[in-house]
Amino acid sequence: MATDNNHQLVEEAAQWIVQLSSDDDDTRHNAELQFNQWKKNSPQHQQIATDIERCIGSIQKLSHSNPHKKIAKSALKAGLGSGKVYKNIRAGSAFAIVFMALGGGVLFLSDTSVHYISADIRSDSAQWTAQTLPDGSHIILRGKSAVNIDFKANQRIVELVQGQVYVDVAKDPNRSFIVKTSHGQIQALGTAFSVAYTPSATELKMLHSKVKVQATHLKTNHQNRASQAIVDAGQAMRIDQNGLERLSTLNIYNEQQKWTKHQLMVENLPLNQVLKELDQNYKGKIIFNDSALRDIQVNAVLPLDQTQDALKLLASAFPKLKIYQITPYLVIVTSKK
Repeated sequence: MATDNNHQLVEEAAQWIVQLSSDDDDTRHNAELQFNQWKKNSPQHQQIATDIERCIGSIQKLSHSNPHKKIAKSALKAGLGSGKVYKNIRAGSAFAIVFMALGGGVLFLSDTSVHYISADIRSDSAQWTAQTLPDGSHIILRGKSAVNIDFKANQRIVELVQGQVYVDVAKDPNRSFIVKTSHGQIQALGTAFSVAYTPSATELKMLHSKVKVQATHLKTNHQNRASQAIVDAGQAMRIDQNGLERLSTLNIYNEQQKWTKHQLMVENLPLNQVLKELDQNYKGKIIFNDSALRDIQVNAVLPLDQTQDALKLLASAFPKLKIYQITPYLVIVTSKK
């Protein structure tokens, strides 16, 4: 009976996700009223409600484009219509089970943009893609990363549209070499460096020589935030809509090991950032509560190409950490209080 009850609650939870994610204001408003009442039925309902809200937040982050929204909702409804999802599953987290129902399509969307699909060079999940450009420069793309190449007579441009790239620039006195994102551009001055891009910010890590960095399209005027700067080896810089922000001093050796040996060497790095690094080269998706794990500091050497081994090392170092392998392509990480 308990199992049947759990399955029923999971099905109810899944239906709430569809209703609360509706584009129709009236449907969503009515669902919110009923959902708030549903939460009060029992502590178990309240716990599942917390999982639902996290799941809805993840779905909303998939994409702001209408095509992706439609695909996500179709995947939701298709998954919820399959009775097979609930067979032989230990119910306990609606969040985990509903993500099983979504299948690979929604997980793919969570790490994929239209720009990624149409990019000149892209790297699939769990891959490192190395390529020599027409000018002799070398680039390495981490998993789930993509760039566009635009080489002309007077300049060389690499546009990073998703993920992370390492660049080793070939000298060409007649053509500047620029890596650009939506936040700004990085002009090489005979250089090796890495760039990480997310919609909110671009991060630069200098490994050799120096670059000139310039932020673009500033939305606010922060007094202590410059719009351009020179960044030398061993330095790191964040670029966002507010301008430039210098980050902590970079360990050049550790950063080189990431790109050459595929090892993540971290010193006092928050666990949420460690998991983001592991997710970059995982074949599926690692789901976790960002705010709940940011206060846990990690000192470790972790293999970027063996995600399961890396997660086991983290679990043994932090006994309160709980890691759930939901499917071969989905891992959920939580921490007991």
